[in-house]
Amino acid sequence: MLPSIEHATEWLLGPEAPAETPRTHLLPRWIFLRALGVIYFSAFYSLIFQIKGLIGPRGILPAAAYLSDVANYYPGLQCFWFAPTLFWFGAGNHALMLITWLGLIASVAVILNLWPRAALAVCLICFLSFVAAAQDFSGYQSDGMLLEAGFISLFFAPPGFRPGLGATHAPSRLSLFLLRWEWFHIYFE
Repeated sequence: MLPSIEHATEWLLGPEAPAETPRTHLLPRWIFLRALGVIYFSAFYSLIFQIKGLIGPRGILPAAAYLSDVANYYPGLQCFWFAPTLFWFGAGNHALMLITWLGLIASVAVILNLWPRAALAVCLICFLSFVAAAQDFSGYQSDGMLLEAGFISLFFAPPGFRPGLGATHAPSRLSLFLLRWEWFHIYFE
């Protein structure tokens, strides 16, 4: 008899079964998330010194002018789909620095294991905001990989404010598979 769709979905999205020794993935998950926080930290730290000169109002490729062109070419809500960035609300130097500092603080929270899912979501949104508005400065393969890994990590990270290793919330099979796929993709692309 074939397993039902409900059973297959529960197996894929649910945590590993005790027989599969989910505790073997707790320490590697903790280390991976701290390393991802360090990578986000290095990305935002370098942006603090560069973002005004790159996409600021007097920068090489001003984000405000770019977003204005995007809004003219893509009417209505299509512009938000084409360029998903918080800089739609403002692309002045203060807004650029606010988003960069917010991302930097969130990356420190990931490193310190403070509310990792929320901190990773803030890192992802802030970095996506930069990538979507930075035009030629964000066309690197590493930017896309960091966005992919950050998105998958939202489902991989344990919930809670100070989850420790997250022993009560083992990673799901799907998030483990997607991260393994990401690693395979990075190595063999």
